[in-house]
Amino acid sequence: MKTTVKWALALLGLAFAVGFGLWAQSLFVKSELVHFSVNFPSDGRAETMSCCDLGGPWSRDRDPEWNDYAAGGVLAYGEEGAVVIDVGQQGLLKRFLQPNYISISTHWLRNVGTQPRQIRLAMEMCGWDLEWVTFERDWDEVAKISTRFIEPGDGYNMDWFFTIPAKERNQTTICEGQLDVYDAETDDLLTELPIKIVNSTAN
Repeated sequence: MKTTVKWALALLGLAFAVGFGLWAQSLFVKSELVHFSVNFPSDGRAETMSCCDLGGPWSRDRDPEWNDYAAGGVLAYGEEGAVVIDVGQQGLLKRFLQPNYISISTHWLRNVGTQPRQIRLAMEMCGWDLEWVTFERDWDEVAKISTRFIEPGDGYNMDWFFTIPAKERNQTTICEGQLDVYDAETDDLLTELPIKIVNSTAN
């Protein structure tokens, strides 16, 4: 009897841990500390590596008609082509303490092309003030340019912090912004990734 109870409690604890983990992960993916991928160049703007050369999820069997990389997205390899942040899905603590303070991050700003590139980044989020933070040493904060060449298959990281004006929060679509990635040498546009902030609980 005691053994059965122990097993039951262990299974219950495991189920709770897994469920809590999935719930927390869904919050981070959709609404809190949102991490996303960016692929450059994308959408046929320049020659890219084959999916097998890049590896990871891209090397799995794909749609036979697939021939290029999407701009990015919230999954690790950015297959969605856009980032959607739903503040209506924030957890209770976040809604109570910092409901309008948003953190978005990419540690997978990835060169999927065949040539090393220096990049320039530009982000527009409805005219809001943005704070840019990176662990990269090779970064020109003023020009928003990587000061090193990013080799094919390698990546870069960047975090952005901003505050949604309180008067704008209670609407279905709060902001339709965008992250642009340019070649720092030629100023050619390599990738444009839509970033949309919505509120699924807006009245």
